[in-house]
Amino acid sequence: MSNDAVMSRPTRVLYVENDPVLRSMMSSFIRALPGIELVLSASGSSEALASEASVDVGLLDWALGPDSLNGVQLGHALRERDENIGIVILSQHFAWDFHGSKSRVSMGWSYVEKRADLDSDYLTKVLKATAAGLSVIEPSIDEGQVPATIARLRQLSTRQRQIMSLAATGIDANVIAERVGLASVTVRKELSECYRVLVPDAPAGTDLRTAAVVAWIEGRRIGSIDAYDQ
Repeated sequence: MSNDAVMSRPTRVLYVENDPVLRSMMSSFIRALPGIELVLSASGSSEALASEASVDVGLLDWALGPDSLNGVQLGHALRERDENIGIVILSQHFAWDFHGSKSRVSMGWSYVEKRADLDSDYLTKVLKATAAGLSVIEPSIDEGQVPATIARLRQLSTRQRQIMSLAATGIDANVIAERVGLASVTVRKELSECYRVLVPDAPAGTDLRTAAVVAWIEGRRIGSIDAYDQ
């Protein structure tokens, strides 16, 4: 990202927020920022990705609703299309998956806590800095806040995630083995390891498969862990 390019004209912003009232209010707020041009105000990832508008930085709410990628996922999708776009995650909640995502994309990712007293001068500086390739991380972001369920899902290998994704549909180990091209005994071993990771403190008598599937579904619901849905 070129500092000269960003400094020579207004910083072009893509704003994504699924709440229509908040989107309208924040869009007006952003338009009033000095040196900032709001190019597109979108309601979700589909609208944002459908646009061919050229922007310098995306200001993305983390929670964009069940029919959209979350802000971090959308940030990756935008970065895949344009490696020079800056990404600012805006959320009133802790964006627990931000650290891992930032580590994969180097600079040009920032996190701003959504709050009623968000300062216009501060937001302007964050948007311009991020568009120029810098990162601004507010102190409230803390890797230690990652939910235990998500931390456990992260321990699974790619193959184990694929197997758990299939197990969650209710099919047995033999059918899973056919789907993934593995021996049934291998799938059973992988499932046992998944159970150990996902439900490490299961009381005696717990149906481990059911408990692990519940943990898997819950982790997928609240997070953006990569998986291979079949």
